[in-house]
Order: sequence, then C-alpha cells, then structure tokens
Amino acid sequence: MLQLVFLPTMQQQMVTQPMPPNMPVSMGWMFGHMIWFFRAFLLLSITTLIAAISLLMRRNWGRLLFIGLMGFAIAYQMLGLIFQWWFMGSMQQMMQLPPNAPAHFTDGMHGFMLAMQVFSAIMAIGFSVLFGWIIKRLCSAAVQREFGRVNASPTFLGSPP
Repeated sequence: MLQLVFLPTMQQQMVTQPMPPNMPVSMGWMFGHMIWFFRAFLLLSITTLIAAISLLMRRNWGRLLFIGLMGFAIAYQMLGLIFQWWFMGSMQQMMQLPPNAPAHFTDGMHGFMLAMQVFSAIMAIGFSVLFGWIIKRLCSAAVQREFGRVNASPTFLGSPP
C-alpha cells in the first residue's frame, strides 16, 4: 500500500520541495530508504507467518526458525532503541521554535521528547524480556522432545503395536 499510494506522492513532494539543508543525517537517511524498511517488514512478516504455522504443525525447523526470529527481534528492539535515541537527539537539534515562544513551552517539548524516549526504552526492554522467555521455553527439553522425530511405524488392525 505504501509503495502504490504514498510513495509516488512522497517522491513527487521531494522533487518539488527538497529536504531542508539543516536536516540531520539520520533523518535524511531514513527518509531516503523508507521503502526498504517496509519491504523488509513485509518479508519478515511472511517469514514469521511461515514459522508460526510450522510451529503449530510441530515442525522442528519451524521451532528453530521461530527461535531465530525471536533472537532477531531482541536485537532489533535494542538497535531500534539506540537508533531512536540518536534520531530524537537530532530532531531536538533541528527543532526550531518561534523566537517569541515561552520558555516553559520549550521545556515542555524537551520533557515530552524525554518521556517518549523513556517509554520506548521500557517497551523495548519489556518485549526483549518476553522474547527471551519465549526462546527459553522453546529451547527447553520438554518442548524439544515434543518437536523431536517421532518414530511412527504404521500399525495395522490386528498387528501388535
């Protein structure tokens, strides 16, 4: 949807209104590569769907793929947190308030940005702990036995099991 609806409009707007010269490098890079983020998330979502279905079907490769995806999610949460602090820091530098803005408004904006950063950090740490717990459960001996190879030899009526 982004590629079909929003991207042509964004590209046309970038041609008519180029990025401000004082834009931080992090924001310019992010806006320049926005479509690749969405393509990567689509691929990741499809992979997660495949892993989840195979996990429900008790396939060991699905369990291992899901463990890998959870490990990736932890790394993504931590790197995203670092990127967010970097991005927000450059946004605060770029943010130009009117010269007649009251001092408490400037302090309020900085406090709001700090509150967003703290809340994001709590969420990232919380999800990382949750994903780590899921990995621990999927690596437990009981779950590994459940996903182990079943020695299923066919039994026919009247033959001993």
